[in-house]
Amino acid sequence: MKSMKTKHIIFTAAISALAVVSCKKEDPKADFQPITQYQNSIPEFYNPVKSGDTYGANTPDYTIIANVMDQVRLPNDLDFNTTAGKENELWIVNEGTVNSGSTNIIIQNAGQDNQMELYRKDGNSWHFMSLSTALAFSEENGNFGTSPGVYDANHNGGAPFTGPSLWSSDLSIFAQYAGAGTNGSHLDMLHESPYCMGIASEVDNAFWVFDGDANNIVKYDFKDDHGAGMHDHSDAVIARYTEASVTRKSGVPSHMILDKKTGWLYICDTGGKRIMRLRISAGNIKRNLTMTESVSSYVEMENAEWEVFATSNLVDPCGIEISENRLFVSDNATNEIIAYDLGSKEELGRLQTTATNIRGIKVGPNGKLWYVDYSGNKVVRIDPK
Repeated sequence: MKSMKTKHIIFTAAISALAVVSCKKEDPKADFQPITQYQNSIPEFYNPVKSGDTYGANTPDYTIIANVMDQVRLPNDLDFNTTAGKENELWIVNEGTVNSGSTNIIIQNAGQDNQMELYRKDGNSWHFMSLSTALAFSEENGNFGTSPGVYDANHNGGAPFTGPSLWSSDLSIFAQYAGAGTNGSHLDMLHESPYCMGIASEVDNAFWVFDGDANNIVKYDFKDDHGAGMHDHSDAVIARYTEASVTRKSGVPSHMILDKKTGWLYICDTGGKRIMRLRISAGNIKRNLTMTESVSSYVEMENAEWEVFATSNLVDPCGIEISENRLFVSDNATNEIIAYDLGSKEELGRLQTTATNIRGIKVGPNGKLWYVDYSGNKVVRIDPK
């Protein structure tokens, strides 16, 4: 562990953005309100300007928060700890290898002069955090979920047996020895989603995942965790949304984000070159499904409410985030971040980042966008000007 200042800044960027995007009348019954006339459209890209000034005249700065010197290696995703008092603690998941499993870099006071980096690796991450594609924190309890990008977490050539894992962000528990007879420090794991390409938190220990093997969206509710390193999964509830069909692109995560105000789950359908959204409150149980392991309930849903949100000029949509009435998507093929109006679905603008292989994106506690650069081995913050 070491203390360090933010490293250095890259200044080159290119952007197109609209300062005036809509003058639609507000509908008080709508899920979203349109961005109104004369409003600066993308403050995450540019600082607001006053009337008469040129919006977007100054390109943003790219501040490198951590890199390979801090053991950031092949990062797939990032998220901020939701535990009270730890809002500036940034967690990164490095992909790792099949044999070793993924690793985590935890940056305390991220981006501040007293920033400190911690390296953690669970003792059995080869199974419970194997080639992790994403992580997502629960707002309610400080736990987080991870999604494995493998077919079989046992790596023995057998039947598919893997899915999301649940972890504690308490550093006295995470990646620490849990006692005799335990198996790593994970709090729970379920095994119905091989090639799990993305994960989003709903509430408490409930998460949604992108099942890249069956090409479905699946809800996993771990309910009460089984304790660090234990193995009782019997209270879990799993619901598979087969009507919301998605397509995996091998080697590229498909991140997801839930808008809790509206109940829309936004999904990067990477292989389908589009953004989808699924209403998590819609649908009913169609039938029971065959279980890989003993859980409380495993069902297929029907009558789901879902729709395509965006398709134009998307190649490999990968990272996704929400800030107020704006949806942000990173494109792994072009290294752009695209901003959309959640209400109108209009594209507001594109930012050509300096990344070489952009993946997960996140809005930090200060309202700024952060991202990971997989092949660049970097964590970067965008500082508007």
